[in-house]
Amino acid sequence: MTVTSRIPALISYLVTLFQGAATLGQASPAVTVFDGPATTGLDAPLKLFVGLQDPDSTTAERAAESVQEWAALGRLGRNEEITIHCCAEAWAGTDDLATVRTSVTGIVAAVEVLMQSDTTQFGGNALFPDPGITALALMQNNTQQGAVARLAFDLVFKARIGG
Repeated sequence: MTVTSRIPALISYLVTLFQGAATLGQASPAVTVFDGPATTGLDAPLKLFVGLQDPDSTTAERAAESVQEWAALGRLGRNEEITIHCCAEAWAGTDDLATVRTSVTGIVAAVEVLMQSDTTQFGGNALFPDPGITALALMQNNTQQGAVARLAFDLVFKARIGG
């Protein structure tokens, strides 16, 4: 079977990894991990979106992207640089931005530790993070519902397809 891109399998692997991690999906309090946009109106106080940068967007967004190049003679292998867009979010019913900013940074730090400690080549879907977490952008606001902080970031990997 021809593999066009490692993106779908890599996103699925990361969602499962983050949901099962003691520092994220199984933490106390737990970080709710979404595969792309949320499909529920429930608003968890700590969230991680894999394959989504802007949870408020009402239009389709890029979940990931890649660039490929030939990696072997005879065009049997390709190197793929994969970028997966993510967003961590924390909110509280108070106007304490420092607390939600610290919480959202902690979510991304937990992702970074998991990225650095993975020994499975991300379920066989990537050779290594290259560089891993990058392009961080912090957004914060005080709303009528309380303080909210978001930290959008990219996960960048190097993968091999074929030969």
